[in-house]
Amino acid sequence: MYLSFVLLATVIWFANAFSTRRTVTMTIPITYTHVPDDYIFTNAPTDHVNVTLEDEGVDLFNNRSRLFELTFDLSEHLTGEEGTFVIPMDELRQAIAQQLVGDASLSAFAPELLTGTYTRQHEKSVPVVYAGQVKPAAQHQLCEEIRLMPESVKVYGTEQDLAAVTHIETALTDYEGVQDTFLTRLALIAPKGLRIVPDSVRLMAVAEQFTERSMQVNIDVPDLQTPDKRLHLFPSQVNVTFRIGTSWFSSVEEGDIKAMVDLPQKGVDHLPVRVECTNPHITHIRVKPQEVEYLIESYETPTDGGSAAAVPED
Repeated sequence: MYLSFVLLATVIWFANAFSTRRTVTMTIPITYTHVPDDYIFTNAPTDHVNVTLEDEGVDLFNNRSRLFELTFDLSEHLTGEEGTFVIPMDELRQAIAQQLVGDASLSAFAPELLTGTYTRQHEKSVPVVYAGQVKPAAQHQLCEEIRLMPESVKVYGTEQDLAAVTHIETALTDYEGVQDTFLTRLALIAPKGLRIVPDSVRLMAVAEQFTERSMQVNIDVPDLQTPDKRLHLFPSQVNVTFRIGTSWFSSVEEGDIKAMVDLPQKGVDHLPVRVECTNPHITHIRVKPQEVEYLIESYETPTDGGSAAAVPED
């Protein structure tokens, strides 16, 4: 019997609570849309409004449990180089009322109007620079240049501030152990007083397993530009070892790597070997030997018309 009285009392209390008119205060966030990229707020409008509602308990609970959000289109409010926009009380009241359910009445809201000041800024396109490193996994290498998408962004600010900007850097972030196609998004660091659009870029790096390969390459002998002299190299070939991605191994051709020396200078008895590579997938080139000896021969023509004789130069 006692439990029955407790249950009945509870039902009566809830019925009374939900039928009694009460007030509640809520904070509703505000979003502004269609703000052109080259406009900034010098005095930003508020991003929320505090609303006081009055209603019976059930409807009040329903309103309080909802997720409200107000959205205002500023495409017709921002004109000219600078100015002030105002969203009046009636428009704000109507936007709030459209969000309510039941017979809830709007007792008060603050602020009672939305206002902000704005200015139009100058624009400049600059390249994006990756501030970090991408390190491939063991026995892997990057098989192409790291790509940023987009490669350039628009920066907005005063003409004076923009004059000092030559590039925009990403957040300093390193990645290790990359062994396939790697994609990520990086935030951009905006200099003080400037705005960047977009404010982030995608980074793509492609790594694959590599193998080493060696080949014999003839050294290109420079022309002495003297008809009676010849330059001889010892040895005339070098062994070139390099890395190549497994998917590009069979694409290597003899002409991809060239070995050469410069014209000898007086008093030098060895010539350093340098290489040029036209295959972008070949990396980490090593040459053996790195220097070669040389001999310059002069060809003298006998006065009696006989065959020319080779005479080594000291």
